[in-house]
Amino acid sequence: MDVSVYDADDNGAVKELHRASGGPWGVASVRNTYIAWLTKIFGVKAMKKLKDDEIDAYSDLLQTIQKKLPDISVQDIHTITVSALLNGAISKEDVQRIIRSMYINGEVKYITSGKLRVSAQIVLSWFQESINNGIRHISGILSKPAMHDVNTIILVGEFVSCPYVQEKVVQAFNNRTIVIPKYPEDAVLKGSVLLGHQ
Repeated sequence: MDVSVYDADDNGAVKELHRASGGPWGVASVRNTYIAWLTKIFGVKAMKKLKDDEIDAYSDLLQTIQKKLPDISVQDIHTITVSALLNGAISKEDVQRIIRSMYINGEVKYITSGKLRVSAQIVLSWFQESINNGIRHISGILSKPAMHDVNTIILVGEFVSCPYVQEKVVQAFNNRTIVIPKYPEDAVLKGSVLLGHQ
């Protein structure tokens, strides 16, 4: 996640007030948390074998979060398809035992067809660290005296295509105007194209 601050005058001229800065708090971070969570259930050995021997299946797992971003909210139950390799690496009984030991029984169900049904509470927990770090970073920038007159925040990029992320940012900065394009994941690309044409 990167944060930049600009000042636009009445003639449309733009001046940079704070150059792009940030940290690894976005989709990649959420993906890493998600993979770490799966590793707790299926084990390091099985996940490494999946990554080494079935890269397409591993890539599909990584893409799961990105595909679900626009639909993730506090009400949803999510189904995650587990690779046949992971499905065969550990028995259903062992998966259920591990789920109980993680104190998430009832929040996660392992279906015999090789799928996990995961509650919104679990899925949203994968986002929390990234959201908190991002909000803390934005708050730090806006607390500087030079940012006193900044009153509008524009959210763009893939990470903020998630309604839950949008909701948390709006809550954190409810004293400012928050602008969210209809397709925030495409806004940077479209902006670059428009700038090129102009």
